Amino acid sequence: MRKRLVALLAFVTAVAGMPTFVAAQEATPTPLAAVERTDIRFFVPYGPEGLNPTLTVTEEISGSCSESSLANIGRPDAWFCNEAETGAIHDPCFENPFGPVEGPVTLACVASPFAGEVILLTTTESLQREKDLQPPAGAAVPPDTAAPAGAPGDTGSPDIVPGQVPVALPPMATIDPSGGAVSAEVAIDPLSIPWAIELTNGDRCGLMTGATAVVAGMRINYGCEGGGSIVGELDRFGAVWTANYYDEQSVGTETVAVATVWT
Repeated sequence: MRKRLVALLAFVTAVAGMPTFVAAQEATPTPLAAVERTDIRFFVPYGPEGLNPTLTVTEEISGSCSESSLANIGRPDAWFCNEAETGAIHDPCFENPFGPVEGPVTLACVASPFAGEVILLTTTESLQREKDLQPPAGAAVPPDTAAPAGAPGDTGSPDIVPGQVPVALPPMATIDPSGGAVSAEVAIDPLSIPWAIELTNGDRCGLMTGATAVVAGMRINYGCEGGGSIVGELDRFGAVWTANYYDEQSVGTETVAVATVWT
């Protein structure tokens, strides 16, 4: 299971070629109060009445969105988009669940759940929804994709061990190295690789989708506003999640509690 997650992160690094949404600002974070449980939040920019009024629209553009988001992996309503005029990348861009399904649609492109600003991107064509076509619950699995006994798709699988992040991958799921996004056959729990996190040390961090460094054999997965980073996977096996926080001025990483995760 862990090898699949590492492979996914390596794939994201290879195809994205773009920096994290959080720029290191070298600001000293203000520590938060201790938490009893990590707060899980889903970013919801649209409501029945339209765009959330607390968000500020900074620009309106047109473009195309043909791939799953690399910054917010696992969210079926989050897309990787390109601006029509400049080719600029916008990721993630969120669908309006209360809007039209077919034809051009307007998505809210957000650099960070902390920013409070959005770019509205109107597509030039319908969204290609093959990415979220998963078999319905109880549907028969084709013989050639049936999971062998003990495989990750088997409920009796023992391959999840303490210290590793479980990733919900269907039997025989693969990453297509020739494509620009995660294969449509791969179903990933968005909480396995959250979009952004807030630590109890006060720092706020975002998933790095471009090339990063390796520390102690583990990929630097998140860049933080205070100049630090998060090495490896989050430990999700307790009520309070923890992260290996790395400050380049320190000789070692520090285990820091995660106050909030965003996806």
